[in-house]
Amino acid sequence: MQTGALPKMILAMVIGLGVSATGCGNLGLFNPAFVNTLTGGIVPVTPGPGAAFVFVRCVNETDQPVEFIVTIEREVLVVDEFGNYELDDDGQFITRPERETVRLTTLAEGNAGELGVLFSCRESPVTLVGLGEKLLPTDAAIFVGGGGVAGAEGFGVPAGNLYPLQLAVGNFNCGDTIIFRAFRMTGMAGGVALQSFLLPGSEQWSIFQGPNTFVNLEQYLESQVRSSEP
Repeated sequence: MQTGALPKMILAMVIGLGVSATGCGNLGLFNPAFVNTLTGGIVPVTPGPGAAFVFVRCVNETDQPVEFIVTIEREVLVVDEFGNYELDDDGQFITRPERETVRLTTLAEGNAGELGVLFSCRESPVTLVGLGEKLLPTDAAIFVGGGGVAGAEGFGVPAGNLYPLQLAVGNFNCGDTIIFRAFRMTGMAGGVALQSFLLPGSEQWSIFQGPNTFVNLEQYLESQVRSSEP
């Protein structure tokens, strides 16, 4: 089973959960139906407690196409040439950091202004989530313009003080949804600013009027693994 970003065809099953974050300056202003913690909702907006995913949503509230450069880091077990897990002198498994970058090109029109990607944390936990290929403040976190065509970069906006979220300090957990928002602001580079929000999976409502999309997706992936086993 693929353990990184899931195929786009599968993502179509989960992208577009809840209403848009348009016009919200901070998480406290989100519509309760969007946060989905007070009275439940149609579908879940986070994978939920105990889920094997971190969901990253990118919201474009500018008047131009924006390409978000989403990068995650995870700790993976080191294996030797025979496929055995390596141990240190104390008998502990040796791990190494591994990064994965996904580029999401959003447009400035309706539903095309938002895209999302799921990262699995079943086999290896996701430890960092941020914008920019190297997760540095000087990195281009997004590219604005470019006609909305993947690879047509436009001009870059650095990550600045939008630091990566860290699992180790409790910024997020597996089962959460992380939202990166690009919006217009005068005085900023290119007139575009960046924010991040967290929707905790631990606060996810458990009853929905519609299907629990993430549960259905996880069951589907598990069935694919079982069907491929001898």
